[in-house]
Amino acid sequence: MQFIKVYEILKMAIKSLYENRVRTFLSVLGVVIGTSSIIAAVGLVQTVSSSFAKQVKESGVDSLVLFLSYLPEHQNDYYELSEYLWKHKDLVLTITPKKSLSFEVLSSDNNKKRCEILLVKPNYYITESLQLVEGRFLSYLDEDRNNKVAVVFDDQKDKLFGKGQQVLGKKLWIKGNEFEVVGVVKKKQRLANISIGSASDISILVPFNVGESLFSSEISSQQFFIKCVSSEKNKEVQKIIEEFLTQKGFEKDDYSFIDGGEILQGVISVSYLLSALLGGVATVSLIVSGIGITNIILVSVTERTKEIGIRKAVGAKIRDIRFQFLVESSIISILGGIMGIVLGIVVVYAVIPNLMNDVQPTISTFWILLALGVSGFVGVFSGWAPAERAARLEPSIALRYE
Repeated sequence: MQFIKVYEILKMAIKSLYENRVRTFLSVLGVVIGTSSIIAAVGLVQTVSSSFAKQVKESGVDSLVLFLSYLPEHQNDYYELSEYLWKHKDLVLTITPKKSLSFEVLSSDNNKKRCEILLVKPNYYITESLQLVEGRFLSYLDEDRNNKVAVVFDDQKDKLFGKGQQVLGKKLWIKGNEFEVVGVVKKKQRLANISIGSASDISILVPFNVGESLFSSEISSQQFFIKCVSSEKNKEVQKIIEEFLTQKGFEKDDYSFIDGGEILQGVISVSYLLSALLGGVATVSLIVSGIGITNIILVSVTERTKEIGIRKAVGAKIRDIRFQFLVESSIISILGGIMGIVLGIVVVYAVIPNLMNDVQPTISTFWILLALGVSGFVGVFSGWAPAERAARLEPSIALRYE
């Protein structure tokens, strides 16, 4: 019996909304815009954040990057630091150095350019996720034999040798020393390029030992990439390195660290914060749309005052009248919520990937359910006052209403 009553009320509510299609459509449209804004805004944040977090993980959450300032009286020795860290094999897997210098470089095509010379170890290409385009990368044999070889970047080679030139085997003169180009590499596309980067337009990679022997007297910035056994050990390894640097006479201002684990946690925290912030802003527009729902239900109550009086005169209870108008407002909000969610998902999965390269669209089920729940709440909240007004009408007054 109760089911039949609910069914009849639902049928009456749908009929009433259908008879006022234009007003209903406009109210639904407000909810659609509000709900789709929540999904699209949060989806954008989560897509960017998840892609960023993925890149950080690929770079290594279990990695530390140590930056050292140049101090003539404390020019650090890579081998000394390596030997110190290798005493803690239970914490450290590997250490890779990088020194950066700036020189005028002359190519065999008579192009002279200001370049950044990077002194690196052969495992550097793994640390930086470099891809070999042609030729080969630097090897330990180059260091053992003191080979003056160099590797250039695919997107920079034309600046050194001219457009479309074959660069393998070509010569570069760096501070009077002749180097042969043996390889071309490219960087993987990243949202977060943590450690590769230069103030110079052109970077050239040379063997670490060779560069040290030739340019040891030059001022250089130093970086060390330390891979730990796990991200939980990052802080412990950082403390060990700080002890070493203190013993060498370095002050706190002379060095800094980038912790891969901290970056990932920061990305996650910012993602939550931005999702909540943008979701909250979009929710305001959804709440504003509730004003439209309130308006349409108030108009409906006014137009159907006599009908309400007749229903109450023949025995309809207060809760039945209230329930009918709450059903109408809920239908508007839930229908708009479902349509808004579909539209928001379309934006996240169809539009965002076309605007941003190399991202995987993401939107959590939590936010979809939350958006639907908020739209449903807005419907009930917006329709409560008009529904209560309709339920409290006196039958005698309602029957005389024209």
